[in-house]
Amino acid sequence: MGAYFQDADEVYRVLGSFFESLIPLPQASLIHKVGGTVRFQFHDPDAFVSWVPEDPAETGKDFHVVLGPDQPEATLIFDQAADLANRFWQGQLDLAQALSRQQIRATGPLSRAMKLLPSLDEIYPLYPDHVRSIGREDLVLP
Repeated sequence: MGAYFQDADEVYRVLGSFFESLIPLPQASLIHKVGGTVRFQFHDPDAFVSWVPEDPAETGKDFHVVLGPDQPEATLIFDQAADLANRFWQGQLDLAQALSRQQIRATGPLSRAMKLLPSLDEIYPLYPDHVRSIGREDLVLP
């Protein structure tokens, strides 16, 4: 258990709902650059969240979110502490440094994931607003 998340349900309430809030954004189409499912494997506490690409012509959205231990096969997997994810989604953690320090472990075609980085600058400000909107102001970092 980490400093911010006591159990998997909290991870799903915070990070899972944040990822779901990204679905209608124009940046959601960038998931297709990865070429498959992106899974986030969190520990402290253990939780699993995946972004599964969809065909927007068929479903009207670029991806859907899968929460819980029953996960689809993933093209790219990020393994990290849930508290670290809280820092990352606020733009307070450099992905390249976190990977080199093994704070985040990646499995799969990391070069594809790096294509998403420029768009994250537009997404980072949304996370603090999201956590405030669900009553978790304690997650907002200075």
